[in-house]
Amino acid sequence: MPGIVLTTDLSDESKRAFAPVRLLAQKLGLSVTLLAVVEEVPFEPSGGGLMAVYPDRRQVKQDWENALSAAKKEFGDASCKSAVVLDAMDVPRAIVEFAQREKADYIAMATHGRSGLRRLLLGSVAEQVLRHSHVPVVLYPPTA
Repeated sequence: MPGIVLTTDLSDESKRAFAPVRLLAQKLGLSVTLLAVVEEVPFEPSGGGLMAVYPDRRQVKQDWENALSAAKKEFGDASCKSAVVLDAMDVPRAIVEFAQREKADYIAMATHGRSGLRRLLLGSVAEQVLRHSHVPVVLYPPTA
């Protein structure tokens, strides 16, 4: 059943889209799938003579699944059909491919509103999703 793929990084900023997406889904008679993508970052276990513990990816994913399950309840279980956590090196690509594979009607996401150096260094997931998606994208910018 196609619907709206609502992305979240579990931050309060990304959860700003929950209320308007819930309303949009109700008006259009669509279901919502919450999607969180855990970025796989190359990890160097040692550097400069220091040792670091390699994070347990299974535990990280389990923590995200637990947090996303709580976010699903926060969104409202009645209109949110599922919550999915993916692992990916390329977060925007994972979002676009998931929406296409699921035959979503829309991708919805809150933007963080970064600009300048922060945007250059951190990038913009929303911008990359918008550029590469074949599914309509609904963006919720920060309030002024």
